[in-house]
Amino acid sequence: MDFALDDEQNMIVQTVKRFSDRDLRGWTADADRTGVAPDRLTAAAKDLGFFVDGVPADADGLLDGSYSHTNRALRGFELGRGCAGLAALLETNVEPALAVGKWGSTAVKQAMFGALASGGLAVLAHDSRGTLEIGEAGGELRVTGKLGPLPALAVASHAVVIAKDVLFVVALDARSTVRREAMTPSGWRAAKWGTAQLDGHRIAPDHVLARGVAAAAASAEVLAWARVSLAARAVGVATAAMDHAEQYGIERVQFGQQIGTFESLIRLLDDARTTAFAARVFTLQAASAIDRDLATAGDLASRARVLAGDAVTRATIDAVQMYGGYGFVNDYPVEKLMRDARAFEVLHGDERLGRVLAYKASRVAGKD
Repeated sequence: MDFALDDEQNMIVQTVKRFSDRDLRGWTADADRTGVAPDRLTAAAKDLGFFVDGVPADADGLLDGSYSHTNRALRGFELGRGCAGLAALLETNVEPALAVGKWGSTAVKQAMFGALASGGLAVLAHDSRGTLEIGEAGGELRVTGKLGPLPALAVASHAVVIAKDVLFVVALDARSTVRREAMTPSGWRAAKWGTAQLDGHRIAPDHVLARGVAAAAASAEVLAWARVSLAARAVGVATAAMDHAEQYGIERVQFGQQIGTFESLIRLLDDARTTAFAARVFTLQAASAIDRDLATAGDLASRARVLAGDAVTRATIDAVQMYGGYGFVNDYPVEKLMRDARAFEVLHGDERLGRVLAYKASRVAGKD
């Protein structure tokens, strides 16, 4: 396999890297302190093609042809290096737009694509614990339960929901009866988190993207997209943590020498970088598998997400350890990065548990 980047990919990496270093890192401290994304984020992101890159060109988007998840992973690494919370907002529209573009009715496409082209946000919600109650009456689904907490859910115009044996769209506009509540958790504080309570909410037939066996296949595909994106951004956060720790090791002097020259800290940094590098390569492999429509794509994406989650957890904890007591003070960036790492573990379900349950189910089915 050739891991070299082509000219387009190099341009994407360099462009997003500049945006991350110049803008996202400059905004991140205030965004984390206030829990609010900067007003300039939307304008700057639109100039770079975010928000509507999954919307077809004939619907005022930028997608002309197939979507490249490899390119998305490459930009995700750089976004994670900048700010995980703001990166979550920049990436939130991709899964809903692609899912509706592939399986949505004409009415749903018009509604969602119109909202996204006008500056709206959409979210992917995965009922990984099966807590939603889904019934049917009068040819419509009736859904009761809670969505979230999820980034962007406090302000989103639509949610694409994966639940049991159905994939459907919930409209969250002003006419919706869904009750939403904004929240600001400890990580990704500027990501406009929220929850949504559905009480017998009606899902019209044209808002159902897939059901039954077709829903299982479609849901697995959508989750693969989301998992690769999460993995890429997690590796970016891990890399940022190591960069900060390495710089601190140069600046901090104890016993007459830079602490970054202590063998124990060199090993700590080196091990974390090795894990992050492995997660990056695995993530790119998973993204390439999605782009090539390989049968292994879903499994690779799940494993990449686990490896990247382990990498970011270890890297951020080790970075705080490098800083000593200062690492827990919010004057230093690694404190925020350690808080941000947690969200990568909890969104869209527990990968390890999911694979254990899937394996047990396959064994039971094999005995029948």
